[in-house]
Amino acid sequence: MDSLADDIDLMEINPLDLYCSSIDTLRGLSIDQTINDNSGWSVRPTKMTGVTANDREAIGIMCRKGIPPSLRCAAWIINVVSSANLEMSKSECDEYGTFRKVRVIDHGWDLTLKSIFPDESDIKRAEVLDFGVGNDHLMNILLHDHGGEIPDKGIQSLIKLQHAAKDSLGVEFCPLLPDLMCILLSYQPESFAYATIRQMVANDCSYFLPVSKVEYLSWCKTFADLMQRYFPQTAAIMQQINALTPGGLGKQWSVSFDFCIMILV
Repeated sequence: MDSLADDIDLMEINPLDLYCSSIDTLRGLSIDQTINDNSGWSVRPTKMTGVTANDREAIGIMCRKGIPPSLRCAAWIINVVSSANLEMSKSECDEYGTFRKVRVIDHGWDLTLKSIFPDESDIKRAEVLDFGVGNDHLMNILLHDHGGEIPDKGIQSLIKLQHAAKDSLGVEFCPLLPDLMCILLSYQPESFAYATIRQMVANDCSYFLPVSKVEYLSWCKTFADLMQRYFPQTAAIMQQINALTPGGLGKQWSVSFDFCIMILV
């Protein structure tokens, strides 16, 4: 009887409304696709039932507990779109994580790539960009920080994403971006990672991440001031190890994107 009910439920689901599963573009590793029944996330995630909670506070609590790996591709882009476009309805934002939007997102990415790399050989000649993070930290990102050395295929995806951000989105300086791109590519295809970043830097949404040297220094100064005011003992220790300077903070700000989403929602 339960099996029959399940079959009926499946027949009522529009395949285009299903959430896109996560894939590891950066390292090519497999991702756990299971969703625990008691996680609060639907085991049949669609734009109508992907999250059992409806209000932002409840969704925030769920994100703090951790987004299931299989849903991170969809959940990240949905919440970024939602935070960057407050006028959009929940249903419209949810579509960005479903198969309904795949062709649109892929088409936009293909046009961007063709404008930056007219010939396939252009990609092979392109270099990894550091966006101000510095060569030493960049090498740590490529060799250590994301599960070990990133394979050549993952490096190529990272290069495409970096040059798209620079040449198409106009981002010249953003020390957080190389790490963020690696995190996104660990669960999203190139096209979704680009669409997510585009939403984060468009429409003056600088509350996501600083995208200029002035903004970056301002963020660092604000963080240092808040630490000294509310956590003076921790601030004193961080000062001793030079961790409250812009350079020191740049080495510390490699964070889980789930944490970023937790803040957004």
